[in-house]
Amino acid sequence: MIKVNIIIALYYPQYYTKVRKTILSVFSNFDYFLVFVDNSGKMIPDIEADSKVRWLPGSNLAGEFSAWDEGYSYLNEQYDIRENDVIVFINDTFCHHRFFTRYDEALYKKVLLECHDNCVYGELNSTGEYFGINDLNFSSWISSYIFLGTKNSIDKIIPLNKVPSISVENAVIIEKNLILGKVNIPTFTKTLNSHLTNWLFPKDGKGWYRARDVTQSALHFKLNAIINEKLLTFSILDNNMMLANIYNSKISRIYNSARNKLYLVCKQNNLIR
Repeated sequence: MIKVNIIIALYYPQYYTKVRKTILSVFSNFDYFLVFVDNSGKMIPDIEADSKVRWLPGSNLAGEFSAWDEGYSYLNEQYDIRENDVIVFINDTFCHHRFFTRYDEALYKKVLLECHDNCVYGELNSTGEYFGINDLNFSSWISSYIFLGTKNSIDKIIPLNKVPSISVENAVIIEKNLILGKVNIPTFTKTLNSHLTNWLFPKDGKGWYRARDVTQSALHFKLNAIINEKLLTFSILDNNMMLANIYNSKISRIYNSARNKLYLVCKQNNLIR
């Protein structure tokens, strides 16, 4: 049976119950092992009854990305993870900031059975434009709320928090532009920086949902998460691996578009929290 190691970055205590229930619904028929990384410092229980679950305190240095690095390091230090074992990285927003239905669960169960080396699986997004990082161009990127691959594939892209590798000179440029309400990552192309600026500082309500109610430090923290997400795609491609879309069939693409639009409408009309 396929061994599945799942690392979940937790921050919102109110999300935990649904997150755990949904994860078990997806993975309970597999040989699974869960590592919850608590970035809030509020959720680690005194006793965990399930022998297949471990808890770690998270540093929250880089949100979910540092949590995943810490969880993955723990797995490698404490357990014998095989090259063909599957590693799944999950953010606790995966079933809260979007609809995550039985259909989504079925797609992830299916891909677990088909997972192979040199490929990372998740939801791919695209605007129809080509973006670039360090002279490597791509037209779609992997969304980081949930993605997976074999250990052999994941080892090629670790660490997931790549912001510390940014030079001091580039970090200064990034910070100065952020204060001015712009995203300017020197290693990113103009089109990618423009896209990220429009998302982080939206003028039409279609970008980041917290954009109008946020401090400068929170903006900086969010930008680092965005940088890490785009560098995730860059790292996959730069290591000559493939991006595989969970929603790869025509029916699943239609479904995914519809569920995202429906969620946005419900959120804008306060029909969901």
